[in-house]
Amino acid sequence: MRMFLKAVLATAALLPLHSVYAQVTLYEKEGLRGRVFTADRAIDDLTRYGFNDRASSVIVQGGKWEFCEHQNFEGRCTVLRPGQYPSFSAMGLDNSVSSIRKVKGRPANAYAPPPPVPPPYPYYPHHGETLYQANVVAVRAVVGAPEQRCWVEQQQVQSNNSPNIGGAIVGGI
Repeated sequence: MRMFLKAVLATAALLPLHSVYAQVTLYEKEGLRGRVFTADRAIDDLTRYGFNDRASSVIVQGGKWEFCEHQNFEGRCTVLRPGQYPSFSAMGLDNSVSSIRKVKGRPANAYAPPPPVPPPYPYYPHHGETLYQANVVAVRAVVGAPEQRCWVEQQQVQSNNSPNIGGAIVGGI
């Protein structure tokens, strides 16, 4: 009985990892903006979720996914690999996706465009958000006793309602 319980607990612990690994996020507008729908399993009809023929962009996070223009994975289908796709219109699928599913094995009769160039930073910026980058010029390993802990004290510093770019650069260094 104990062995069975351990197996059930181990399986339950691994289930969330699978859903995080294979996931798509559909956006209602181009440029990864607007209303969002996230799926980690096959959806044969997006009408039930209020997202039928509404997707204009997508982020694929893990695995290959098939996007079909009709319900029940019928009509023209496109297979996308992991990456950001800020516009479905380039693939002829703008506002026409009705069903999605993770591809197992080789897809039949599907077009697979080349994967997008991955962003240099895995954070996906939101519309209208400004990111500031600073080059790291030096890194040093600090070794100490295992009972010592490190932490970061955070505070927001702004002057005249503008971002502190100088502080961001110094902090990056």
